[in-house]
Amino acid sequence: MSRAKDLIDRFGREEDAFLASEFVAPIVGRGKVRVRIAGVVCELAVAAPVAGWQVLKPRSTREAAIVREATRAEVARYLSALPRARLVVTHRFGETWLGLPAAAPAKGIEVEGLVPIALGADLRLFDTAVVRFDGALFLPEGTERPAVAAYLRDEAAKLTSEEALTRKGLTRPEREAYAIELGIRRELAKSADERRLERALGAAGAKLERYEHHRDTFVVTFRVDGVMHTSIVSKRDLTIVSAGVCLSGHDSEFDLTSLVDVLRERRRRMGP
Repeated sequence: MSRAKDLIDRFGREEDAFLASEFVAPIVGRGKVRVRIAGVVCELAVAAPVAGWQVLKPRSTREAAIVREATRAEVARYLSALPRARLVVTHRFGETWLGLPAAAPAKGIEVEGLVPIALGADLRLFDTAVVRFDGALFLPEGTERPAVAAYLRDEAAKLTSEEALTRKGLTRPEREAYAIELGIRRELAKSADERRLERALGAAGAKLERYEHHRDTFVVTFRVDGVMHTSIVSKRDLTIVSAGVCLSGHDSEFDLTSLVDVLRERRRRMGP
């Protein structure tokens, strides 16, 4: 019983000390910050939150208010107590960068998969970011390999394929980060027509190779189970104008998706 009382008394003393203090915290998203009081993690809502590194004053163990922006020295002290990781910066969604694990530093933490990097306004694409992890957020501390990052940015702007990268010493994570960004850029660069054709073919497990525009039709070249086919389809609804194989005049009864199944069945019956 005395041990429980001691714990309650200790928490009360630390809570009183906390309420009388100010503290540094990163603010992102909904404006929630976490603090540890007597070993217990408490989440505080920030009144009128402003994203960034802030010095806060607690109003209670549930709410805090911003006093001022934190200095670089204060941010450095906050980060120095946290475990370190290294991430190769890849695609940016809104204000949030994604990072892919680079080699784990000594006494650092291991990271798996893509993770968001908070408060990364100073980061640039393909930087190797040294980050600290506070249990919820990956927070940037600095960057490495700027020349490599600059080279990869230049190549990405030209949509250079990953296989055509010529710089020596690129790490596997750097190549993976490049491939992710390049894939997203290529996807965004596709026209609405290309996406439409890809969806129609992809629904049946076929792959678009190329297509040409004509007045009311597309000439579509696609691959079905490794075999190339070319068909003419209506732009309006992707119904078949000419299948490219003999369908005994029934071409218009099919669309691009259903044609794939017809081609598979025809090949099965005729043999390779």
